[in-house]
Amino acid sequence: RGILVTLATTIFGFSLMLNLSLLFISGVVSGGGQSRTETVLEGDPSQRVAIVPLTGVLTDDEYERFDRLLKRAEQDGVKGLIVEIDTPGGSVSASDMIYNRLLRFREQNPSVPVTAAMKSLATSGGYYAACGASHIVAQRSTMTGNIGVLMPRYNLSELAKKIGVADATIESTGTPYKNAGSMLKPENPEETKYFREIIDDAFSQFKQVVEVGRAGKLARPISEVANGKVYTAQQALKLGLIDQIGYLEDAIEQVAEAAGLSQPEAVRYREIPSLSDVLLGMNSKGVPQRGVTLEITPEMIDRLATPRLMYLWRGE
Repeated sequence: RGILVTLATTIFGFSLMLNLSLLFISGVVSGGGQSRTETVLEGDPSQRVAIVPLTGVLTDDEYERFDRLLKRAEQDGVKGLIVEIDTPGGSVSASDMIYNRLLRFREQNPSVPVTAAMKSLATSGGYYAACGASHIVAQRSTMTGNIGVLMPRYNLSELAKKIGVADATIESTGTPYKNAGSMLKPENPEETKYFREIIDDAFSQFKQVVEVGRAGKLARPISEVANGKVYTAQQALKLGLIDQIGYLEDAIEQVAEAAGLSQPEAVRYREIPSLSDVLLGMNSKGVPQRGVTLEITPEMIDRLATPRLMYLWRGE
């Protein structure tokens, strides 16, 4: 029995070391920017069309992941680019960075056509990012649009009053707006006006991006289109917010035609999760794949309490 236990332990240890070695070789251990490709359409490797996903809520982390994948596509000398979008939007900053990254890609690779392929959701910041493409394809079931800006805020002043809590924050002399928007202070019309001016500035930026990205294609003035509404694919097509209703294969066909490719090879680029992520059950974006882990940190509380501009559809 002892010999069998020893033998089994040895085999297990050898197997573990072998698998870890394979993980190192495949790049999983290094993670953090390592990517892999998945062939979607077989074709001539010299006529590669890259498919880069843009998914989930758009944050700075999502921008960095997107940037890394675009760099990999550029290094591979792709002949076409499809941004596969499935997102409700996200922060104003991340949405704008992704949009500008696409513009930079187009500027540096003028012969490479860029198409946005919308899946189930491409709203608010997702549509903002899509405007960085020269052609937009949406599925029949896609919801898009939702051109507008949010600054989520929660006022707990009435509750605080009932339990005897007050905001005692001290502001520097001459800076009455330094603590504007505190959730423990009663609503102030002047502060609301102040925040709305900031929001409207971001809204003007959004409308400008749409006007530039959809120049000559909008069926109505931007003031009539940019009203915060979510549009179906059919509605978006009539308004000129998209160019075509179709699926990924239609986007591939469109890009191939625009690039003059006779035998395109379509390849989806993804990031490889790190070994620690694999062992902890995380995906490539650091999100648990099984179960939910909630950790309350000072940083999390700060993020919840601090007003942020959002190009985001909440479906409310």
